[in-house]
Amino acid sequence: MVNVGVFKTTVEDDLKKIARAKLDILILQRQNETLCKDNDKQIKKLTEEIASRELSLEDNLSKSGEKKIDTSAGWCAYRVMPDKWEYDDAKIIDWCKLNNYGYYHIVEILDKLKLKKAIQNETVKAPREGLTITKQAPKFGYKIKGGL
Repeated sequence: MVNVGVFKTTVEDDLKKIARAKLDILILQRQNETLCKDNDKQIKKLTEEIASRELSLEDNLSKSGEKKIDTSAGWCAYRVMPDKWEYDDAKIIDWCKLNNYGYYHIVEILDKLKLKKAIQNETVKAPREGLTITKQAPKFGYKIKGGL
């Protein structure tokens, strides 16, 4: 016969230790926020300086009339970018059908959700091939009272 009281005590002890550890993590995260404020301010200042310098680089390159400026510290340049293509698939497919162009294809898709429901409702028998149904073990979970 199993003594549930022993397990209950052990589970309660584990939950209390988990709650304490989570609380310690929250405290450390709060301390980390305080400790990182100065670094965050410095990072923000440097990021703003970089953005300002990048604008200055682009402005100077633009005013120079050149496509690229090389220096001993590095270079800045305008890179040729490919055209951006945006498609309205439905309209293009209609156009292809109208003009007899083969730039589209039809795709067959299995409606898995409907098939699953039909098999579960025993409306349809599961196919012998192509479908594997594997039973899964229950998932373990826990909850600590107090919001942690």
